[in-house]
Amino acid sequence: MKGDLLRMSYAGPAVAVTAGVKHVLLTYHYLDIGDIDGYASLTEKDVTLSHPGSPLRSGRDAVLDAQAAQAASLGRHELESVIAAEDTVVVLGRVVGRDQDGADGVDFADVFTLSERTLVNACRRYYSTPLPCALPAPAGP
Repeated sequence: MKGDLLRMSYAGPAVAVTAGVKHVLLTYHYLDIGDIDGYASLTEKDVTLSHPGSPLRSGRDAVLDAQAAQAASLGRHELESVIAAEDTVVVLGRVVGRDQDGADGVDFADVFTLSERTLVNACRRYYSTPLPCALPAPAGP
């Protein structure tokens, strides 16, 4: 009967990173189409959400409420780059109004922390804003 036993092998961290990236990319898709239940399926119960100008949201219900309200007002995500290692995924992109091209959008960087199950455990968002003062001109030759 030894030949009938299922052989199991550890897939390794690369598979977990790939699964985590897919989960993160799906969060944007679900938010963009307004599928909050789909979004919820990719988060842990104790998920946290930190966006500039908003209080920290802790727990799935609080995060889902915030994401549902924001999804209706922000528009859609245009993703540019994804960087991933171990339990962290960083996504760079632009959020634009639903009926606009990227010209009127705002650049963002989202930093996701993933659980051991490759679900979203935390998301911190950063927006690009102009500096309050211009950088000094480079010194001439």
